[in-house]
Amino acid sequence: MPKEKRPCKVTALICEALCQLIEEKRPYEDISLQEIVDKAGVCRNSFYRNYHSKEDIFKEKFQEVCAESGQVFVSTHELTRYGIILSIATTMARNRSFLLCFYEADPKLYFETLIGQIEASNTTKPLASVEPEVYYTFASQAWVAIGVLTEWLQRGCDLSNEKISKMIDSIITR
Repeated sequence: MPKEKRPCKVTALICEALCQLIEEKRPYEDISLQEIVDKAGVCRNSFYRNYHSKEDIFKEKFQEVCAESGQVFVSTHELTRYGIILSIATTMARNRSFLLCFYEADPKLYFETLIGQIEASNTTKPLASVEPEVYYTFASQAWVAIGVLTEWLQRGCDLSNEKISKMIDSIITR
């Protein structure tokens, strides 16, 4: 008799298992692949069919979050900096648990990934190739936005998406 099919994707089970282990206050670097697959209830082969490393779990899930943010942005039809910030805040609030897990696991990778995505979605050429003033202006705005949004997530999204987005927009336009 064949095994009953699982209701969700293996990748979702693996990501959820990693986040649960991190939420148990396990240091990310100490979490083994075996612990992840055991918690997820999948075999190692399932992991390796989908990922090469633990970091790949975050990177793949983050791509899903970015796609969601793009959909939110397109649906709002507000083609302004505020509209971009609002779509990011809305998506971050919806994916709060995952993003906090990602941040807790590896803050450096978290910030590099978010900043890289902002750069990729808002520039036509790599920022490293532009004048220093342009680079530092963009980089500082991106870091401020991500820093404020991360703090907002940690505080339980204590302001509305709209209010935090307006606040960030006003800060980075000064």
